[in-house]
Amino acid sequence: MILKSILAPVTKQHVQKKIIKTHPLHLFRIIQDVDDYVNFLPLCSYSKILRKAPDGRSFDGKLIVGKPPLFSEEYTSRVTVIPETLTIQMESIESQRIDALRSHWSLEEKQGKNNEVHCGVTFQLEMEVTDPVIVAVLDQVLQEVAGRQVEAFEKRCEELPLPEDLIEVAKRLKQQ
Repeated sequence: MILKSILAPVTKQHVQKKIIKTHPLHLFRIIQDVDDYVNFLPLCSYSKILRKAPDGRSFDGKLIVGKPPLFSEEYTSRVTVIPETLTIQMESIESQRIDALRSHWSLEEKQGKNNEVHCGVTFQLEMEVTDPVIVAVLDQVLQEVAGRQVEAFEKRCEELPLPEDLIEVAKRLKQQ
């Protein structure tokens, strides 16, 4: 504990960009479904929404990630959903080893071949730590985690069909 208080926190960031063959609203809904992360997100052994704000635009979610016994981290994040801009922001509010963890999803509609709707994804992951063991591997870990997360969400979009209600919402948005 004394060592941790002496060391200055180190902040690192990684941005992952990709075009995914799904409608942005589809991915937007899957990202919000924290309870389902345990079923598809690599190294996630527990995921649960703890409480939701009355307006539905924010909630707290708890995750346990890692590869026990080597490393396991339990943390709670505050998630803010902004449907008008198709963005989702997450910030850790409780964690044992990580001083701060922030992520930001930004989604936008892109035109694919034959006028298919695709999703432009920008996923930003930022971590602040003082633990010297984590600091030593932080750059590599952030890049790998961000890439694996985007791939896992892309695969989940392929596994789950676009819900009928989202198809109707997408049609209405196109007519506006």
